[in-house]
Amino acid sequence: ARGTENAVMLTIGTGIGGGLILGGEIYRGSTGAGAELGHMAIQMDGPGCQGNCPNRGCVEALASGTALGREGRAAAESKPDSALGELLAEGRPVDGKAVTVAAQAGDKTAIELFELVGSRLGVALASYANIFEPEVIVVGGGVIAAGDLLLDPARRELEARALRPMNSIPVVAAELGEDAGMIGAAAMARIELERSERAG
Repeated sequence: ARGTENAVMLTIGTGIGGGLILGGEIYRGSTGAGAELGHMAIQMDGPGCQGNCPNRGCVEALASGTALGREGRAAAESKPDSALGELLAEGRPVDGKAVTVAAQAGDKTAIELFELVGSRLGVALASYANIFEPEVIVVGGGVIAAGDLLLDPARRELEARALRPMNSIPVVAAELGEDAGMIGAAAMARIELERSERAG
């Protein structure tokens, strides 16, 4: 998102966090709690969300690393001959990381799970694109280790669902990896310090 005036950023791990740059400024909302992008509902009667969220069918409940693991365990039970089924039979954890490793190794069942979860993510991205019309949507967090296995189905869903020209907004992987949050927090602290020095 370097050099952009308008950008959406999602970080996908156990949950889904979000951030917005609107008009060149970080959007915080009226009390500082804005941009809870993981808690947009994409399925009215979907599964209950995590933590203290009272909603159902949030993108976090359907496309996070936790959701990927839940789908992976269900697939392992229903398809014991898959790589995930073998992991389950061996008593090893079937979580989002295991699904990612299996998909990267070419396991058909795991790849299908990324199609499912990536498509769900794309439903949300289409709405973000329509609402904010960003220059770019950046996706980071642990699940981005899957790369295009996750992003390609999300891009296809965005292209099919968003209005034009928003349906052609690029969706890219974050470049800073697991350090992004730490770097962002340091940058934000610096911005706030500079503001207070100017005001004082």
